Amino acid sequence: MMRGFSKRLTLVVLAVIFVGADATPLRAQEGKIGLVDLQGVIVQSKRGQEVLAKLQAEREAKQREIDADEKKIRKMEADLEKQRSVLSELAVQEREKAIRSLARDLRRTVDDFNREFGERERVLRGQLLKEIAAVVRSYGKENGYLLIMEIRAGGVMYGNEAANVTKGVVAAYDASVGSGKK
Repeated sequence: MMRGFSKRLTLVVLAVIFVGADATPLRAQEGKIGLVDLQGVIVQSKRGQEVLAKLQAEREAKQREIDADEKKIRKMEADLEKQRSVLSELAVQEREKAIRSLARDLRRTVDDFNREFGERERVLRGQLLKEIAAVVRSYGKENGYLLIMEIRAGGVMYGNEAANVTKGVVAAYDASVGSGKK
């Protein structure tokens, strides 16, 4: 009887040892979890600010052109109204047609610009996000993070401010861009 008990005890001890050894990967690894605001990295980083400033300058330059064209059309309309009583019906129709044509061309120009600008902005933001993602991975590895999630898209409902690594990622991104790495 004692012999059967000792065999069972030995088997139980061995099972606990093996299960304990095998159970280690099943337990959650201890590590840090970080949160990053990618939009914040774009807005706060030097490279992001450069890209956003360049886009803003392009938009403002085109807006000045559009404003000048709109002003030209308004002036033509005002001139037509002032001269309507002295112009022939044919001259009025020709000027109205010219104004409509300019207005239509302006609408097309605005639509084309908005479409092209939106695509350009999307491409540039995509490039920035690709660069930032590489920096986030590197930052996470170097600082012992198990997981870094994007605050906005990650569905994060709450995160302690201590978990927010945005400032550290901005500093790492600025350093990587400054050193020529991307």
